[in-house]
Amino acid sequence: MHTKPLALHKRLLAFLLALCLLLAAVPATFAEDIRDMDVFYAKQLRGDTCTLASAAMMMRRRAYLDGLDNWDDINETSLRRVAWSYVGLSHDFSMLSIEVQHAWFDKSRDVEDQVRELLREHPEGIVVYDRAKPHAVLVTDYTGGQFYCADPSPAAPGGRIPADQATILIANADSYWFVASDGNRSSGLGPALTATAAVYPSHLKTGEAFVPSGTITSPGNITRVNLTVLTESGSVVQTATAEPQQPTFDLAELADQVHFQDLPAGQYTFLLTADDDFGGRLNLRRTMMVSSGSTTLAEYSGTVPTLSNPNSINLTDTGFDVEVNATDPDDEVTMVTFSAWADGEQFARSMLGDKGPDDTYTVHIDAEAAVLGIDNFLINITVMDRDGNSARGTLMVRVTVDDNEESGLVADQQRVT
Repeated sequence: MHTKPLALHKRLLAFLLALCLLLAAVPATFAEDIRDMDVFYAKQLRGDTCTLASAAMMMRRRAYLDGLDNWDDINETSLRRVAWSYVGLSHDFSMLSIEVQHAWFDKSRDVEDQVRELLREHPEGIVVYDRAKPHAVLVTDYTGGQFYCADPSPAAPGGRIPADQATILIANADSYWFVASDGNRSSGLGPALTATAAVYPSHLKTGEAFVPSGTITSPGNITRVNLTVLTESGSVVQTATAEPQQPTFDLAELADQVHFQDLPAGQYTFLLTADDDFGGRLNLRRTMMVSSGSTTLAEYSGTVPTLSNPNSINLTDTGFDVEVNATDPDDEVTMVTFSAWADGEQFARSMLGDKGPDDTYTVHIDAEAAVLGIDNFLINITVMDRDGNSARGTLMVRVTVDDNEESGLVADQQRVT
């Protein structure tokens, strides 16, 4: 990890910003495919190419998620031409417009916690490396409270296996390779968590039952669903909970836990929340009346907001602003939040963007607060609409020094499409 402060001196410091949206929309069916298809996985061809084989598997999965027909062109042999040096796997390389970079785990934090965080942003997985062995494996996912991986060692089982069957322990890993940018996509991570055809009661008769309906869909696994009924003062009167651990969930499965017919007349709040292992969040809050009047049901939108046109602006020697457009074709965007990472550490979280003209949201990134030197910064962006649907995207900001600039500051922005 770099420890030199980013901007403690105002002289001769320049920024080269290469901006690109990292990940693309990941349909739930694709998320399941990359776990089940053994064609992604391979054993290393030589005794010293575990990192190369693992990286090839990771990039194949990423290319498949991108919808590339030639994803299987990536293999240990073809990748060797662009990624292998006489000392091993390069720290930076690309193939099929997929760029891979290397980073170190923060040994002051639990490595497995860091891997879980990384997997939320990288459905294709990450390559972890234990230098003491030395050996590398592709960690594919964290499902049902357990890590899964693909170990290229001939001594390990083939395909996607529980991590405890691998020849190294994830907790002992020192560093990792990850997909830093993906030129095959330009629209961010896409829908993180979506509810479709979901119905809520805006007006119920006293004594009348209501069966929740609709489907929640995630690009990963839905970890938790909560349906709560609160009084006008905020007291919880009924609640239902499920932990699906799968990409889809039918809200009707909560029916036996809630009893709307027991609610006395009054005003209530109908609250539906859900979380997934990609960090997605659904949050639907609606007012519900119970009286002797007629029953009225309402359906909320399943449309997903979009993020576009990310830029860094107002460059200074201590940081920069990030702006992005957030829209929803059939709904209202309620908030856009930003978080910033460097060297695997999150130094700014849940910063609320300020809305400007033309659906533009802006936030200031205080890079000096990270107390880091020349480095790569990842800016995660999340947009949520009124119905709780969300979308996510990630920017990579690469910082370098240019001693030839008299002003000490220069910005060269490039969008990979």
